[in-house]
Amino acid sequence: MTRIVDNFLGADYFNRLQMLITNEDFPWFYNGRINGEQDADDNGFYMTHLLYTPDGINSNYYNEFIPLFEAIGIKSVHNLIRAKLNMYPSTDVLKVNAPHIDFTEPHNGFILYFNTCDGGTVLPDQKVDSVANRGLYFDSSKSHSSTTCTNAKARFNININYK
Repeated sequence: MTRIVDNFLGADYFNRLQMLITNEDFPWFYNGRINGEQDADDNGFYMTHLLYTPDGINSNYYNEFIPLFEAIGIKSVHNLIRAKLNMYPSTDVLKVNAPHIDFTEPHNGFILYFNTCDGGTVLPDQKVDSVANRGLYFDSSKSHSSTTCTNAKARFNININYK
């Protein structure tokens, strides 16, 4: 089920999304824990922006991402479970965060990386490097990990869970 697609979006649309989320005015929200599996003494954090949650549309920026959802193959908002933008601040040493699953029920996962850096996504059998405009289809109901980066100010992606 894992599939990697480089140059996933057309350059113009990808650049528009990339500029949107890396703009200093874009609203990011602090999360004191990377995921529910993080050790209590771990001081790692990240920033998120929830576009869509199981309760519905959660962001004024949601409409900007509809062409991305369509490119993934999501035909209706009713097929979305969650769409979450992530910003992982740089660390001095590359850190692999605690393994986790996104949701227990079977579903599909997709990550689009917005910048190239030495971070990525760690799956049970491989590490997928963070490369700008790379799409990753994977089973996010299976254990996986995010990482920090060391060679950029932050690592940016969007994680989409859908049925």
